[in-house]
Amino acid sequence: MSTTPRIADERHRYILKELQERGSCKVAELARALNVSEMTIHRDLAHLARQNLLRKVHGGAVLRNYIELTFADRAVQNHEAKVAVAQRAQSLVRPGTSLYLSPGSTAHEFALALAQEDLHVYTNSLPTATALARSTPQGLRVTLLGGDLVGFVEALVGPATEAALADLKLSYAFIAVTGVSLEGGLTIYTEEEARVIRAVIRAARKTVLLTDASKFGQVVGPQVGHLEDMHVVVSDTMPEAYRRRCEQHDVEVMLVAGEPPVMSPAAASAADQRN
Repeated sequence: MSTTPRIADERHRYILKELQERGSCKVAELARALNVSEMTIHRDLAHLARQNLLRKVHGGAVLRNYIELTFADRAVQNHEAKVAVAQRAQSLVRPGTSLYLSPGSTAHEFALALAQEDLHVYTNSLPTATALARSTPQGLRVTLLGGDLVGFVEALVGPATEAALADLKLSYAFIAVTGVSLEGGLTIYTEEEARVIRAVIRAARKTVLLTDASKFGQVVGPQVGHLEDMHVVVSDTMPEAYRRRCEQHDVEVMLVAGEPPVMSPAAASAADQRN
């Protein structure tokens, strides 16, 4: 009798164990660990996805243990912390710059607090564009990037959005994600959203992560990058391990009132030069 089903079962148990421990896994890593082809791993992941045990994403898989909340539902979660983070990040905005605001409730709060004139704001978030349209200071220009609508996120994504970003040179990109993990990186609900954020990171001179403390330790979808890919992280509080990671990679940390910015020597030197 063939032993293939038993071996497949062993691979499946290994994959699920890795996902439980790490939150996400890459196809190439699993293939090396299990000494099988990447095609075999793709078939394993497809099998487990059909059982609703994981979610396949570009290049790997993530746990299927989260609920894709609508923008309206997310907007009321940790609202005070998000407002505080958004207000803390306002000090980064300078007149005459171009910036991108991602979809997400924290980035939306940033838009609501935005009072600077002489800015060009790009966004693919419908709520953010609407908020800016209703309260735009004189001299602030807003461009809504086109694309395909993702209803529950209320955002535009797809090839048209990515192509528009490829042609931009942004001073700053302010992004919000749904999970921040040392192992799993920065994650977001869908691969379509992830591709847009990756394009944003390539287009921006500096990328700022806006996150409340509830996102730390969470892996909730496809990876858009890593904590060390950011130039600045703005949060209400931050676990010590994440602070150390930021310091090691010259990522500036800005925390809500009560704690001063945490900056590596290199980041501090760069700030002095800017001033």
